[in-house]
Amino acid sequence: MNTDLLIKNAQIVSEDGIVEGSLAVTGETIAAVLRKDDNVNAKKVIDAGGMLILPGAIDTHPHFFEPGPTYREDFLHGTRAAASGGFTTILDMPNTAPPVRDEETFGIKYKAASENSLIDFALWGSAMPTNISKINRLHELGCIAFKAFTLDAGPDFDFSGDFAQIEAMRAVKEFNGIYGAHAENGDIVKNSTALYRDKPWNLDTHEKARPYYAELSAINSLLLYAKITGCRLHICHMSIPEGAELIKIARENGVDVTVETCPHYLLLNKESAGKAGTFAMINPPLRSKERMEKMWDYVKDGTIDYIGTDHAPYTVPDKLPEDGDLWKANAGAPSIDIAVPALFEEAVINRKMPLNKFSALISTNAAKRFGLYPKKGRIAPGVDADFMILDADDPWVYTRAESFSKTKVTRFAYEGRRVACKVRATYLRGQAVFTDGKIMQEPGYGRFLRSEKLKNGL
Repeated sequence: MNTDLLIKNAQIVSEDGIVEGSLAVTGETIAAVLRKDDNVNAKKVIDAGGMLILPGAIDTHPHFFEPGPTYREDFLHGTRAAASGGFTTILDMPNTAPPVRDEETFGIKYKAASENSLIDFALWGSAMPTNISKINRLHELGCIAFKAFTLDAGPDFDFSGDFAQIEAMRAVKEFNGIYGAHAENGDIVKNSTALYRDKPWNLDTHEKARPYYAELSAINSLLLYAKITGCRLHICHMSIPEGAELIKIARENGVDVTVETCPHYLLLNKESAGKAGTFAMINPPLRSKERMEKMWDYVKDGTIDYIGTDHAPYTVPDKLPEDGDLWKANAGAPSIDIAVPALFEEAVINRKMPLNKFSALISTNAAKRFGLYPKKGRIAPGVDADFMILDADDPWVYTRAESFSKTKVTRFAYEGRRVACKVRATYLRGQAVFTDGKIMQEPGYGRFLRSEKLKNGL
């Protein structure tokens, strides 16, 4: 065999298990997974030294703020940070300024991502009450799924009441698309917040102002509407085990629903992250340690399908308003460069999750749901050579000061966290985009991804 790249002496994580051997790459694709490489002639040979090769991670929920307030994050910096964390594909959220609501706004974001993204990218479209008639055109342009908010999302993104949720699901169902939602009951959040608004803000009062049952109520309604319309449903950034149980039951009753959670709902809680203050303000909120632990039960049994980072960097003025009213702080936090190694440590090292199941959580399941499989999300002959090399025994201490991300604020909850493992290299379509702390490709190396189903005209 003649090949361009051979990575030998590796533990290669396939869908079926672990292969101890070598990975051969020719051009942009994986040529072979080999137990022996005696008859391979390669232009370049890398000795992995027993490290792991996993499929490139897929982030179903980052925010790069482009177009909009790009002083926080943009495709240029955000995708570099993503590559340093093992991600090869991102599905960027549509709630920018302006949101991806029609052909014109799609074009604005597509141009920015095409020129600046280091890694492959797909784009969510909006599913607002005011753009339901535009959803089909956004689908034709290549939007991979459609996002709604079930409560007030600020001045740029119209939230969807119950009727609008149903109508948008019907529109998305027309082409068998995916309707995703930020699930919190707006009436409960509005009135619960009013009860606590005159009290000092902290993670506990924040969680009480947006209680678990606000999220549970919205999930319950969305599941009902998905059943009525037959629309495929995606629950964004779920924080509560009660929601996972509802989803589990709904699936048994025929509802086509998948769900993501975020690293912070599995690694942080309102007790442990309290010192970070508003830098740990996230919506839905961080929950209790007890709920965090129960979330792991639904990760382990497969109810929770995949990971979305909800990566959303903010500046100090965003998090500490001038007038001192912390209730006005922006909700969100960055994590795209630490998510995979921190989750690997907790899931695989500490909780003994099988490697192929971890691989499915960070990559394969998302590729399947969003129509990127079989080219993405797995390591096998003939697929895109998207993978990371991860050293499972290389401790380091995380700091935003050294991140490729645009904002370097060092007050978020992961700051100073010791992580037991490290992403040493990330490859996209056979080329290193990140290796040993360095970015290896130019902006724009990433390609726009359409669902395989869209490409095949299904």
